[in-house]
Amino acid sequence: MRGGLLVPVLAVCGAAPAGDSLPVTLGGTPRPPVATAAEPGCAADADCGFDPTGGRCTADPRANRQPPLVDQGIVCYCEAARCATLRVPPVPCESDTSCAVRADPRPHPVAADAAHPHERGRACRDFVFSTTCERTNICTMHRPACPRP
Repeated sequence: MRGGLLVPVLAVCGAAPAGDSLPVTLGGTPRPPVATAAEPGCAADADCGFDPTGGRCTADPRANRQPPLVDQGIVCYCEAARCATLRVPPVPCESDTSCAVRADPRPHPVAADAAHPHERGRACRDFVFSTTCERTNICTMHRPACPRP
């Protein structure tokens, strides 16, 4: 009697014919495909927010809008009509000159190096973002209040 049970199970678990694209349930009846909702697009950075359950940025209006980045965190931004996620780790520092701003993909603090030197000059004229090394030894980015042209 063992052999008698094996034949129906193999018939149900067997591969579907090449032309059949519907998945088959255990009972052998076709199951309709599950419709996936298209991810909403974005037009600007303000359209994007963080979805903690998915761990990514999305244009879903229920997603959490992130405050402007200061020292570390998540930056949600719109790139090619899709929301993208930038995770910014804390940047250790020893002095203000060891901090800089990287503009791409969106402004965020980084360790100063030849490609990203610490900003020099006058705020609003020579740079839009400045950085300081805080007492916690973490680089912090500041946005000076610049007059709009």
